[in-house]
Amino acid sequence: MVSSALRVVLILLTTAVRAFAAQSQSCGSEFWPGTLPEHEVDSVEVADIQQFLDTAPAVDGIEFAAALKGDELWLDVVRYPGDLTIAASIRTLFVIGRVVKPQYKKLVLADNGTGLFEVSYAHLHTIGCQFVWGVEGKGQNPIVLIRDLVDKLRSYPDGDRVAPPYNGSLMGDTNAMLTTMNQIVYPRWVMKTVEIK
Repeated sequence: MVSSALRVVLILLTTAVRAFAAQSQSCGSEFWPGTLPEHEVDSVEVADIQQFLDTAPAVDGIEFAAALKGDELWLDVVRYPGDLTIAASIRTLFVIGRVVKPQYKKLVLADNGTGLFEVSYAHLHTIGCQFVWGVEGKGQNPIVLIRDLVDKLRSYPDGDRVAPPYNGSLMGDTNAMLTTMNQIVYPRWVMKTVEIK
């Protein structure tokens, strides 16, 4: 009787460990566990990205147009809630990096059908694996993640670096990140043709 109960406990523990390992496997050492079902890594098929963006609470009502073009996932901001901070658009990228399966090679930030910026799936997923939303005190500091994103962001399609080179100084790199977002990325990707509602 004891051995049967022990066997059941071992089976349950093994199942739980396997489930946890499967969830975090693609993240490796970058995995920061979440506490909500929507934090599950690799849980959204890339073919379902538009439906996900249309319904996920983490998107905060931003309307995106998403399309898979070959091995590139294109993302265009169509409408933006007027009372929402502009940084929420970047939060969506982190969510995509965490939950969307590795069925694309790069994310292209587009405006009205024109590719502007790109980040590889590998880099976006590394960032997304550290991002946990909607729960206090979980996940990596978002400023660190934005700094990492801007460091990996490239112009599309030539692949040139968007931000000036980082110098390893916390203040210097943060300033380069803020300048790049405020003077280049937000004006060209979010604000150029977006409808504010």
